[in-house]
Amino acid sequence: MINWRSGRVIQVLQFGLASLIGLAGHQAIAQQDVASPRMTPLVHVIREIEPAIVALFTPVQNQLVSGSGTVIHPDGYVLTNNHILPKTEGFALLANSKPMRFRVVGRLPESDIAVIRLQEPPASMTTIKIGRSGDLMNGESVVVAGNPGGRGIVYTSGIVSSKAILEGGPNALVMTNYQNSRRDTFIQFDAASNRGNSGGPLVNMENAVIGIVSASVNGEQNVSLAIPVDRVRQQFAQMLEPELNYQKSTGVKIDPLTNSAIVTSVAEDSAAQAAGLKSGDVIVSFNGVPVRHAIDWVLMLETHLPKGKPIQLAVKRGDEELSIELLARETSPLPSIEVAKAEPGLKYSFYHGSFNSMPDFSMLKEVSSGIIKSPGKDLKEIFQSREDFFAITFEGLLKIAEDGLYRLIIVSDDGSRVFIHGALLIDHDGNHPPKPAGRLVRLQKGLHPIRIEYFQGNGAKDLKLLIEPCKSREEISLQQPVEIMADELFHATETP
Repeated sequence: MINWRSGRVIQVLQFGLASLIGLAGHQAIAQQDVASPRMTPLVHVIREIEPAIVALFTPVQNQLVSGSGTVIHPDGYVLTNNHILPKTEGFALLANSKPMRFRVVGRLPESDIAVIRLQEPPASMTTIKIGRSGDLMNGESVVVAGNPGGRGIVYTSGIVSSKAILEGGPNALVMTNYQNSRRDTFIQFDAASNRGNSGGPLVNMENAVIGIVSASVNGEQNVSLAIPVDRVRQQFAQMLEPELNYQKSTGVKIDPLTNSAIVTSVAEDSAAQAAGLKSGDVIVSFNGVPVRHAIDWVLMLETHLPKGKPIQLAVKRGDEELSIELLARETSPLPSIEVAKAEPGLKYSFYHGSFNSMPDFSMLKEVSSGIIKSPGKDLKEIFQSREDFFAITFEGLLKIAEDGLYRLIIVSDDGSRVFIHGALLIDHDGNHPPKPAGRLVRLQKGLHPIRIEYFQGNGAKDLKLLIEPCKSREEISLQQPVEIMADELFHATETP
């Protein structure tokens, strides 16, 4: 039995696992003549990605939880699954490296993705290209790289068996009845994948990550699933929220799906607007480091915002090349509001109708209204005998006990949205089974205006609003979020 507190984990990983990485084989093949018939396209892909594959180990109760990851930025950032990170730190092995510590910097539990940072990365790090999954072809060849069983880096190959498998659908026939389904899709592939491969990359023959290996299907042979990389691209900024975390704002939004850092919008009266950035600009470099896409932009903010120094940007505007200095501005938690008198419960309005996405409530006729203590616990009191095809809005005040970072989570079947201070925080629209969606928000102690929108198609009915105080981003999902109770929800009866 290993005593993790003794520090022996470093020795165990170094001497017990490094040999399993296959370093000798790697050095030998490096000498192989590139004209040899042994140098197939598959071998070429593996040689290109090998330096950026990471074996991950997290000590938990005298055991190691193993997983995999991909180096996506030379500052030591690694993309992986959330479910392989039961703690905030652990150990990592790169090919031809000694064990090094890592720490979690961001999680998105609902999507099972996470980012860690190597604490003492090599001076020069190889990264893997971030590809696209929107143009996948059934039957195209893929490589899986990872750390099955904690044995070190292992490669398997296969094909894309299906480019879009619906999450949790009962069967394909039943799913034809649903319009605007917002169920997640996964890539199905047949390359061998086992416990420990989770978090590793699914790579195409252009050496680009197209998915994050996440699961296998029990009882079905050669059926494994990967999170499409386009979903990772779209949710990456929400996973880290560096501006929210460090309470600094740039006012810049970058297109998440392009292979360049195209500015999609510049906020009014923001640091970016003051610096002269415009929508349509392409950010080429950040403090001299190339910016390839939105993921790079988020990670560069993560690295440099804590320093509080101006950011030097190289920008392309049409045929013009510009140098722009951007200094992020300090931000504060969302301020609480004062009300003359508040009483327990949220106001609700109830509507009839058949919907497959959130309706325009201003166009609907209110059937009933009233006060409800808890949307989740007392939902049946509103819809009563009408089992399907309705919509509800809830409005009132959320009481926050102390200043801090919080994660609000809405669980719904079907669509839902959450607004704080009139701004959309969580968009969980569309037909889907009961599932959570969450976002981070920094709130001041006191009362905050909240609005919840919800519609029910048919089948199961579920609606819960949960909250998770977060001392830090890396601890997200390590404690169970709790449902917001009736004594935390109010409505104003008098205003100042």
